[in-house]
Amino acid sequence: MAFIVGVDGGASKTVALIATDSGKIVGRGQSGSSNYQNVGAAAAREAMSSAVDMALKMAHMTRKQLTIAVVALAGMDSNSDVTEVRRFTRVANLADQSFVTHDSISALYAATGGGPGIIVNSGTGSFAAGVNERGQYARAGGWGYLIGDEGSAFDIGRKVLALSFRMLDGRAKPTKLQNIVRRRFRVTSLEDAMALIYPPKVDDIALLSPIVSRLASSDKTCRRILGSAGFELGELGCAVARRLEMTQNAFPIATMGGGFKSGRYLMRPFFRRIKAECPRARISFLSTEPVRGALMIALCILQEQKHATVNKLVNLNSVIHHV
Repeated sequence: MAFIVGVDGGASKTVALIATDSGKIVGRGQSGSSNYQNVGAAAAREAMSSAVDMALKMAHMTRKQLTIAVVALAGMDSNSDVTEVRRFTRVANLADQSFVTHDSISALYAATGGGPGIIVNSGTGSFAAGVNERGQYARAGGWGYLIGDEGSAFDIGRKVLALSFRMLDGRAKPTKLQNIVRRRFRVTSLEDAMALIYPPKVDDIALLSPIVSRLASSDKTCRRILGSAGFELGELGCAVARRLEMTQNAFPIATMGGGFKSGRYLMRPFFRRIKAECPRARISFLSTEPVRGALMIALCILQEQKHATVNKLVNLNSVIHHV
């Protein structure tokens, strides 16, 4: 019996699942962030190693028993990123063979099983990714908090901060948002929050997003922020559909991340934007953990190696990298 491990890591957590070659899960582990652009390569390596070791402990196993590891991480946005992630994954020595890929790939596999479809994520950051019937892959967004992540929890939190300080200046009408910021950062005046905001505390700012969702029914400014986020997330999904020439096809769009739990004020504009350009798309929330996609990829690789069969990875080799 062979054993495989799938790892999925982002800005907030890293999850590892160990399974047999028949797909039965025997171990699970979880640790902190493994987005190396946020926490550095050493901390990212430690996070994924800790998650795998926790899963091994649950399964009463050692790393020597792992045949294949597939590590899907956020932050792999360029060739240099791929090189760095391959380097520290090699150092981690998780299994006999290790592969790395972007976390959008594992999310896609979790959502569609490797078939045609699109995933739109609104977590701390945001991105959309998809695969068409020809096995072509495309991604939009995910460029980080300085130049992207539209519609994400961080983006919503940043807009709350920007509006709050406009209110402080007298450039906008005061609303409950100022009180939200003061309570969140435990300060009596907005000026005192500055030292807690800079340099950007991405996770802390993102935590403003759920508060906005709770207040949306009674605060039109919150509704406006959520509506803008929903539209931007729809734009990401449509951009991927256009690049893959899928806009007139019937295909699933899976949503994931806490942003999509914000309620109707975000979901309605998202739904309208998608349907305006992709009228036959079927929208649903991802019902399983993205790490199961990484596990599925590992299983595909194992089956291909054992049986020399052609599987759904055949057209995704350019985005799944052997360590």
